[in-house]
Amino acid sequence: MTENLSSSLAALLGVLLPGDEFFPCGSTLGIENLLRARLLESIVPAELDALTVALAAGSAPFASLSPADRVPVVTRLQGEHPALFDQVMKIVYLTYYQAPAVQHAIRALGFAYNPTPLPAGYAVGRFDAERDTPRHGRGRFLATDEVRRVDLSQLDFADPIA
Repeated sequence: MTENLSSSLAALLGVLLPGDEFFPCGSTLGIENLLRARLLESIVPAELDALTVALAAGSAPFASLSPADRVPVVTRLQGEHPALFDQVMKIVYLTYYQAPAVQHAIRALGFAYNPTPLPAGYAVGRFDAERDTPRHGRGRFLATDEVRRVDLSQLDFADPIA
């Protein structure tokens, strides 16, 4: 089952992240085993079974289908299991953008991309009130010494601790 799941996940990566002239196709990165490990850690066995069954729903194994024939299977997965699909997509994106080839593609587009932004973070410069004050007309800037607590005593809400 591990090999079948890994090959199905590689094919799934090809559908979800087909690549283009700038970014590699997800199925060419060799990240399906990392994706599989993350799915095993992140979703309950029943959801993993649902994913496996949804990808196997058809006349042939998912990985053996043509790329065009895989799309309706993934569309059905998304429609029938939206919460599971959303969770899988989040894990897929995390795994994809961790791949060195994808990070290189981002940098090749001229973006500063730090794969581990902590502890150094990204250079943002010092705050300048003239430059950084919002000008969009929504809300307003408050200096730190102007900030006041909001009175919540009149609100009717359930105490989360009780």
